[in-house]
Amino acid sequence: VEFSPFHEHWVAVGTAQYFGIIGNGQTVVMELLPDGSLATMRSFDTQDGVYDVAWSETHPNQLVAACANGHLKLFDVTTSDNFPIQSFAEHTNEVSGVNWGLVDRTSFVSASWDHTIKLWHPQHPASMQTLRGHTGPVYNAVWSAVEASHVASCSGDGSVRLWDLKTPGRPVCDIAAHAHEVTALDWNKYNPTQVVSGSVDTSLKVWVRAYVARSRASMPCMDGYSRLSLYPNFGCVC
Repeated sequence: VEFSPFHEHWVAVGTAQYFGIIGNGQTVVMELLPDGSLATMRSFDTQDGVYDVAWSETHPNQLVAACANGHLKLFDVTTSDNFPIQSFAEHTNEVSGVNWGLVDRTSFVSASWDHTIKLWHPQHPASMQTLRGHTGPVYNAVWSAVEASHVASCSGDGSVRLWDLKTPGRPVCDIAAHAHEVTALDWNKYNPTQVVSGSVDTSLKVWVRAYVARSRASMPCMDGYSRLSLYPNFGCVC
């Protein structure tokens, strides 16, 4: 689920049949009405489940969907048909996360169960970079909101890795973050050294790169995390 950065009442939702294990999917764009209800504006069908969605940071009517068949699809809500305006088909397993860059705003990254992270430009079907190093499924990859070339990723190998796209051969920081799979993470939007991670081991940890990636806080949860968002003003996590 993601709100549009251009239209304050637009919400994009990725859906899947049978918990995303098998079956079709759909990308749905909804409008939040004054009475608090949601009305469907557009929907785009896919042959596989949609695990994540991200709005374009440059085009107000476009969004990208991460699909269970390893594809990413770029949709435009103003088109008259159900087809994507661009498809990206390099991942060999499920694409579990997609995130649009907040600084240069021209590209997006995808995280996949094939252990890789890929950098894409919406006008080119071939990826611009592939980041390798994780030894398990990559569940999410998130751009820094401050540094244009910095991306953080989390994986089923228990690690959180920080990457600099200017030197993509290896991560600039490799954190053995949790004892079990790390399924969620986010940057602090106003502190480029701080990342928060969540795991199926039910723990939530805040990491500060300036302290050689030591955990500064750990907060338990009764269940694991699938997504999280760091609210910077008061240090809150959703």
